[in-house]
Amino acid sequence: MSALPPPKCPQCGAELTLGKTGELDFWSCPAGHGLGFTVTEAYGRVQDDEIQKIWSGSAKAGAGKYACPMCSVPMVTVTVGVDADEIAEGDPGDQPDTAQVTLDVCRNDELIWFDPGELDELPQDLENPKPSADEQAKIDQIVTTFGESVDAAYDERHDAGIVNRFANHVVAHHSGFTSLLDRLPYRASSQDALAQDIKEHENDA
Repeated sequence: MSALPPPKCPQCGAELTLGKTGELDFWSCPAGHGLGFTVTEAYGRVQDDEIQKIWSGSAKAGAGKYACPMCSVPMVTVTVGVDADEIAEGDPGDQPDTAQVTLDVCRNDELIWFDPGELDELPQDLENPKPSADEQAKIDQIVTTFGESVDAAYDERHDAGIVNRFANHVVAHHSGFTSLLDRLPYRASSQDALAQDIKEHENDA
């Protein structure tokens, strides 16, 4: 079985270099043309509401000028508003956008590409509060539903984007749950809806 080709910079074609900053793993161009990381990795750097807007916006976005570093399929170009809070767009307490940022996204590989300076335009991720007793009970219910594999994912990184990471893991291993991606980021107000989604998909299986 042949090895996968190394990812290449969408601008100059140079082989990308794998790097790490804190918990964030990323691929960067050795010539300084940008960097990319997956949506899952984004939770260690980008605010939850911005990730939601980036991923949701990419579903209907038009093709951009770059091919994906991983699969060479044209990425889509997404423009999103950013603000200082992590409250979902339109929810009570959501602050007005302070800037617009345009990014390139590959939905096949769930990869976000940042040209030089674009990542700096996005506010730093805020530390997520610990789940309440009710939220923890619902998280435990998800773990019980999907077994030890999801439990292991929770143990690995339980301190940030808990249910978001569950959703990514579940979708990867249970393709019938793709609608879960549309609920990023999950907050207390959407936990009941998430549980209802699980029940509906279980009944359809």
